[in-house]
Amino acid sequence: MVRRHPKRANPGVVLVASILILVLVLFFPEGILGAGPPHGTMTSLCANANVKSDPASVVAGSSGEVRFACAFTPSFIPAFTVGGLPPGHFVKAQATVNGFVAPYASLWIYDARDNTPGPCANRSGHLQIPSGKTLKILTGDWNYCAEFLNVGQVGLPAFSVSWTVS
Repeated sequence: MVRRHPKRANPGVVLVASILILVLVLFFPEGILGAGPPHGTMTSLCANANVKSDPASVVAGSSGEVRFACAFTPSFIPAFTVGGLPPGHFVKAQATVNGFVAPYASLWIYDARDNTPGPCANRSGHLQIPSGKTLKILTGDWNYCAEFLNVGQVGLPAFSVSWTVS
């Protein structure tokens, strides 16, 4: 009768496998294929029609920019909030804008904590809202900023923005 010794695992293979498992756990905590992406939300504390502008009115013939939020005073309330995600993550959303006509020139969103005066593109986190394009909007509070040129006697027209999160 021939007796066979049980096979033992090669120590080099065990070491390499252990290191590989450790690397996968440390650098890919969701797994190799990854977990489904976290799903964020976009919410607002005011209806679209109740978003306030700052300044509340503009001088006829002027050009500049105007910010929009749910409220600026007596306490600040952002136009909308992206939440339900860890910091640094984003939602993918597409805007539908209605009534955004001249004298408006461009529409942006920006980090609501930024009170920088001047052009919308100078504000933190600024993203221009393009027609039919999807934006990646980070977790946080957001306001709108619209640039206008040579406003007429009737002032700035009302417009609406609705979002579809994908």
